Amino acid sequence: MPLVSIIIPCYNVAGFMKKCLDTVCAQTLRDIEIICINDGSGDGTLDILREYEAADGRFIIIDQPNAGVAAARNAGLDAASGTYIGFVDPDDYISPVMFQRLYLAAEQYGADLACMGATVAGDMPLSVRWSMLNGLQCPEWHCDHYDFAVMGPFSELCWDKLYRAEFLKKTGLRFRAGMRQGSDALFNNLLQPYVRNIVKIPDCLYIYRPTRPDSLVNVYKAPDKKGSGFYPALERIDLIAAAYREQGCLEKAGITVLNWLNGSIQLFSSNLLNQTAAEKKKALDAVRALLDKYEWREFVKSPESPFRLLRHIARGNDLRVRCALFGIYRVLHSRMGNRLVDLCTRIINLRGSAR
Repeated sequence: MPLVSIIIPCYNVAGFMKKCLDTVCAQTLRDIEIICINDGSGDGTLDILREYEAADGRFIIIDQPNAGVAAARNAGLDAASGTYIGFVDPDDYISPVMFQRLYLAAEQYGADLACMGATVAGDMPLSVRWSMLNGLQCPEWHCDHYDFAVMGPFSELCWDKLYRAEFLKKTGLRFRAGMRQGSDALFNNLLQPYVRNIVKIPDCLYIYRPTRPDSLVNVYKAPDKKGSGFYPALERIDLIAAAYREQGCLEKAGITVLNWLNGSIQLFSSNLLNQTAAEKKKALDAVRALLDKYEWREFVKSPESPFRLLRHIARGNDLRVRCALFGIYRVLHSRMGNRLVDLCTRIINLRGSAR
């Protein structure tokens, strides 16, 4: 039995994957198996995987028709035989000590989950840098009891974690097949109530490369004018809230879930002004129905609620000004916005020095 099973879902990544696979092969933790799932690629991805399989006996190649990243990860879980399970995306790469550091930390504390930080490669909007890195570079810590406040920063991603295989098996959780966006977020959020022992190491050992148009961070982008990403986001939040309520922890996790809901609406709000009146009403009614379903409306309507956008929706207020402000916010946190801010800063500095 290998110490770690590394699962890599692959779809049309022939031009990106060799650096990833080379860094996985170079891990200082040698007792690993590398499970690569070719998810119906048509660009030579499978040929490259076969080359690595022939050169390194630790590779296990699964070739399947295209079914999406969730189904590919599930196929990897089915094939995994390691004591721990980790995930890597094929267009990223990792430090040679990544899995050794995570494995040793998990073993030291008997953790269900070992987490770490990440480094973003290349130019990215500031908003993405913050969401990826905020709170990750912190001293090592260990928590031997479940705490939503502690788990919050580590709830979305698969590749910044090492999972104890027996722990995953006991939960019975799988990635939700058919989800184009957010299957990893749903998986990890549903996993949270089961976690009893977690360790966080301060190292940033995963190098995330959001350079491909179809990399995960670019696939999960702001919705189009019809708000195509909005309703799947509401569905995920509904599934999470229902699971938390069933397990008796929704009251404890309510603020966390509302924060996700508020963030999803912010993502959608910059496009809300482009909707027809009927589409706007449908979207806002869907949010209010979710608030009512979990008895959140009175809380978010109160002045003490930190969720201003939800408060306006719950009260039935006109959102045009607030949505416009969020649209400006998104521009300022885009790459173009960063350049505009840099340009304005330079002009101000030049004017100051001229005086």
